[in-house]
Amino acid sequence: MSSTAPGTLPLVAVTYSGLHTEDPPLLLAEGARDTCRLAWVLPDAGAVSRGAARMLRGLGEIIDVTGLAPHEAAEHVRASGAAGITCFNDSNLVWTAAIADILGFAFFSPLAAVRLTDKLEQRRALAQHGLATPRFWDADELSDESARSEVGRTVGFPVVLKPRRGRSSADVEAVRSQDELRSALSRVSPGRMLVESYIPDPTTPPTNSAVAPYVSVELAVSRGQAVVLGVTGKTPLAPPFRETGQLFPADLPDALRQELAETAISSARALGVETGALHIEIKCTDDGPVVIEANGCMGGGPLRDLMIAVIGVDLVQLSYRLAAGDEVSLAHATPASGVGFHFEVQPDPSVRHIETIEGLDTLADIPGVERVVPGLQPGDDFDWRTGSHAFAATILGTAPDHATALRIRDEFISRVVITGRP
Repeated sequence: MSSTAPGTLPLVAVTYSGLHTEDPPLLLAEGARDTCRLAWVLPDAGAVSRGAARMLRGLGEIIDVTGLAPHEAAEHVRASGAAGITCFNDSNLVWTAAIADILGFAFFSPLAAVRLTDKLEQRRALAQHGLATPRFWDADELSDESARSEVGRTVGFPVVLKPRRGRSSADVEAVRSQDELRSALSRVSPGRMLVESYIPDPTTPPTNSAVAPYVSVELAVSRGQAVVLGVTGKTPLAPPFRETGQLFPADLPDALRQELAETAISSARALGVETGALHIEIKCTDDGPVVIEANGCMGGGPLRDLMIAVIGVDLVQLSYRLAAGDEVSLAHATPASGVGFHFEVQPDPSVRHIETIEGLDTLADIPGVERVVPGLQPGDDFDWRTGSHAFAATILGTAPDHATALRIRDEFISRVVITGRP
């Protein structure tokens, strides 16, 4: 979109929940430059700190709809003159979709939003449309021994127990026997979890053994037309299923990249997505691509920085453009320049209390590292169930090629030494 006078830019409403769950307002406002004006919709103003509230007031109108149902909040959004609405937090997706539906805005439909935030409903939709997924069960339907035995007979062990709603691998665990399954299910709350078969690794890695055999496909859909923004490579998981990093773009053969892109586009159709930005995780197997999960919020976080650095595409700006009703293309993207990387060091899952973290003060000295973000601190308690966000340190930067990026990762991992106690 070309530079436009601020007064003529469309107003886009953004559902915002506060710094504890979202990127700072200043980072989200950067994506609006020359694209739109912002109105901040607060479903719970009490969750927004005073500092964040001051930033919001300086960056646009505030629409406080604390405690209101979608149909009531929609009237406040309508009165603001907004041309569209978006959000960057999964927990707000269904609520925001309901408002968009009431106002006729371009966004995920309410049904698509449910499928994007409830992994059980997502699995059902993908399977109904012939997409390869793991075998899955609603944990609530496994209350008796005969049902649990059927899981073992059907797919064997291990199986994966995961929340229906959640992100960043929080509370995702491998269950390795019938007894473990019985014990794990006895601890879960009704309506919260699902059980699915483990997706096996391919016998031959698709590229490099230092890279995990799964990717994410970044996708934008406008008016039913999908545009693949890129495919992101991943580094091996920390036990049990915690992410440790990503490389953009992924190092893949062209034929495999195309197959993964087509799988992602088919997944978007199966979920009923007509408009919206998607982050779809897919695993490579001997039998072809298997969809791990699809997410409907991809604007913030390190991936945004990697894509800006490598191809000049801002995921936050793209989300605003979709909300304003623009069609999306890659006409203004720049040719890929190097490889963007984001790597994390995760504590061992046996650790429950962090005692020391050494080597952080040397990370900025590694050539190619542009940002170092500390995470856990000595004295912190730790629980692997928190998921991927409970890291000791993360680094971001760019490298001329994938081999160099992976060497940087090796150096990073070798320098960070974590000691802790169970």
